[in-house]
Amino acid sequence: MLHSVRLGRPAAVTGLPVDRRLILAAAVGLAGSVALTGVAAAWLARPPAPAGPVVVGSLAPRPLVLPAAWFVRPGAAAEAAPERIDLAIPWGELTGSALPGLMRVTATRAPETDAPLSPARRYARFLTAEAQPLAEGLMRRRFRAGTPFEGEDLYLAQGDGSRFAARCATGPVPEPDAACLSEIRIGTLSLRLRFSADRLPSWSAGLAGLERVFGPNP
Repeated sequence: MLHSVRLGRPAAVTGLPVDRRLILAAAVGLAGSVALTGVAAAWLARPPAPAGPVVVGSLAPRPLVLPAAWFVRPGAAAEAAPERIDLAIPWGELTGSALPGLMRVTATRAPETDAPLSPARRYARFLTAEAQPLAEGLMRRRFRAGTPFEGEDLYLAQGDGSRFAARCATGPVPEPDAACLSEIRIGTLSLRLRFSADRLPSWSAGLAGLERVFGPNP
C-alpha cells in the first residue's frame, strides 16, 4: 500500500511543469496575435498613397496624361480602351489661378461629320432679338418663352460662338456648379462641359487650359 502511494506521487509532481509550459505557450501566442492585430489595424488606418497620373491612349491621336484625382469614375481610368472619360477638373489647376470650383468634362471621340452650324445659327429660331454685349468678350442672347430653352440664356464668344458658347440657367438650379452647359471640339475630341455661371468671365482661360490638356500638341 505504501509502495503504491510512493509510485503515484512522482506522476503528480512531474505534471505541474507540463501545465505551466502549456499556459506559458498559450499566453505568448495570445500576445502575438494581439500584436499582429494591432499592426494590421495600424496599416489599414494609414491614408492611401496618392495615385500617379493615368495615361489614356485610345481617345486621341496622342496619349492623354491626366491626374488620377480628376477622374469621376476611378474604374474608368483603368480601362484599356475607354470610349468616354468623365472628369472633374479644378479651375485652379486648369487655369493656373486661384479660382475655386470644378469644371466637369465628358470627353468622347468627335463624330466624323462636316463642320456643325455655329451656335448662333443653331439656336437662331429660339432667340429673341435682344443682344447684350458683356465685358468679358461675350454676347448674351435670351431664349424666347415657350421654346425648349426657356429659362436659359445663351452666351456667345466672338459673335457667332464658333470658338465658345454656353447655355446657362437664369434661375435657381439644384446644382449651381453645373448651371452652364458648353460643347466644344478640340482636335478629334468632343468635350461636354458643365460649370458654374460665376466662371463665365474666365471662359477664355478655361478654354486655353482645355486646349493645353486635350489638344494635339501638349
